[in-house]
Amino acid sequence: MSSRGMSKTSKTVWTVLVVALTAVAAFTGGYFVGAMVADTGEGFTVVDDYGRAVTLEAIPERIVSIAPSPTEILFAIGAGPQVVGVDNYSDYPEETLSLTKVGDYTLNLETIASLQPDLIVGGDLVPLAQLEQLESQGIPYVLLADRTLEDVLKTVRLAGVITGHVAEADEVADALSERIEAVKAKTLDPSVVKPRVYIEYDEFMGLWTYGPGSFGDDLITAAGGVNIAHNTSSEYPMVESEFVIAQNPEVIVYTTGPWSTLTEDTYIDRPGWDVIDAVLTGNIHGMDANLISRYGPRIVDCLELLAEIIHPELYP
Repeated sequence: MSSRGMSKTSKTVWTVLVVALTAVAAFTGGYFVGAMVADTGEGFTVVDDYGRAVTLEAIPERIVSIAPSPTEILFAIGAGPQVVGVDNYSDYPEETLSLTKVGDYTLNLETIASLQPDLIVGGDLVPLAQLEQLESQGIPYVLLADRTLEDVLKTVRLAGVITGHVAEADEVADALSERIEAVKAKTLDPSVVKPRVYIEYDEFMGLWTYGPGSFGDDLITAAGGVNIAHNTSSEYPMVESEFVIAQNPEVIVYTTGPWSTLTEDTYIDRPGWDVIDAVLTGNIHGMDANLISRYGPRIVDCLELLAEIIHPELYP
């Protein structure tokens, strides 16, 4: 952390955060640990999703986000004005388009340093060596790597604590929770038949899908489906065409976007796929890759859309 002193704004939220940290820590059941020493200005400590204890001297006033998911979370809870730089892929909301870009899997350290951030926030697939270099220069970083819808809610609340937007974050998390529960009330009813679902997000040198422990797997379950790759050996496995044919999915969902080459015809034209139920019935659907790959507030938009795709009978 830099040696810049605690701002007047940061000092005014100290008492509120003492209560908020206690409440969030209890809510999350050990998802992170928060502590604060209000009378000495030593700040507060959180534990991120990589198990790292990170101490902040004060509420960060200048944040650099190096992944789209935390970027969307920060703006959703009202911390957008504190964000001074984002990675090359952060493009939502629209305000991010005018912010300084700091790189992607390789960061521009000089650009980041020039922004004088108090905190860097990232997700999975980040350049840890570069982040450690920045940390050695006094710039702390927090990594958020969610795996379930419940994790997203916890991360939203944690981001509120870190940025001083506790009330706004709680409001966002509560609203998202209500929407999640509304979907589950329909899709997880014991009377609802759970069809086999295959989601493909890339076909580079193989077929890439969501395996056990991934948020894609959690989304399929919450939307009332059975992930055909649930019993594979990794969170994001590359599977063979023969595997998908044998699993015979009843619903196929593929990702769309500037970098995607997948279309409905991809599955109709694949050799041997004409025997798959989803292909025979035309139950093949495209979905914006950003909705299903970014574990921020819009992941609930994805859940709702996925539930309608899997169970159109529940959404007349």
